[in-house]
Amino acid sequence: MEHEENISIVLSCIDYRFWPDALPKLEKKFGTFDLIELAGGSKNLASPASEADRRAILESIQASVGLHGAKQLILTNHTDCGAYGGSEAFNSQEDEIEFHQSELKKAASIIRKTFPDLEVQRVIIALDDKNKIQLMKVP
Repeated sequence: MEHEENISIVLSCIDYRFWPDALPKLEKKFGTFDLIELAGGSKNLASPASEADRRAILESIQASVGLHGAKQLILTNHTDCGAYGGSEAFNSQEDEIEFHQSELKKAASIIRKTFPDLEVQRVIIALDDKNKIQLMKVP
């Protein structure tokens, strides 16, 4: 099987409100990618409902690396995620963003231990005040 140069992996939530606009923006920013979708996205690494969820994500990442030579993983979380209780579970949008930054940091730590050669990017997908999708890169 021939590998495309510089292929990435995107770990995303299944939420229909975000992916139609977010995935093309992610492709524009990061190029061609394999897509791993599971309700909660990166939550399944950082704070999974079960270890089986984390294992499923890790196995999918391993498949992408092995089959397609993926070199980069883009971990995403989005605002108003039902897996975390939605935006109403937070006191403010700032609290919600800080929480997702923390979750993405935990998820990245797990990935770096498991796949030390995989470059990791962290992105929060949010709606702006005009209900347009914004990609917020997490340092």
